[in-house]
Amino acid sequence: MAILARRLLSAAGAVGAATATMLYVASPASAAIERYTSSTVNAGGYVSAAGSNDFYTDGDYFAICDNSTDGAGVIGYWKVGSSGTIQSKYNGNGFAECVTSNQDFAESATIYFKVCIRDNGVVQDNTCSGWKTGYADGVA
Repeated sequence: MAILARRLLSAAGAVGAATATMLYVASPASAAIERYTSSTVNAGGYVSAAGSNDFYTDGDYFAICDNSTDGAGVIGYWKVGSSGTIQSKYNGNGFAECVTSNQDFAESATIYFKVCIRDNGVVQDNTCSGWKTGYADGVA
């Protein structure tokens, strides 16, 4: 009986160790964010999320997308660091179209970005999202 008990305990210990090893290997230390997003707000007759500016950490690029049939365009803004130079990209290609802007940020960079509606060449400030924060390495 003592031999059977030892074998059962030994088998249970081996299964427990294998399970713990699988959990350790399968669990990342921290999950990186692959996409940060900002969307326009509902104002001045424009619907919420009529435009979006998504920052993708894998490849360091922005996708500025027109999500509405309102006839207006979308402009995306970004800067590196809170006092960085503001860059922009306009998308006047129409509904369901996106334009991209490829960048090359240091992995330690903090990126600030937002999006606004631009109609007939005029940025509709009341539609702008607030500045969103993203991290080039995807880890906060």
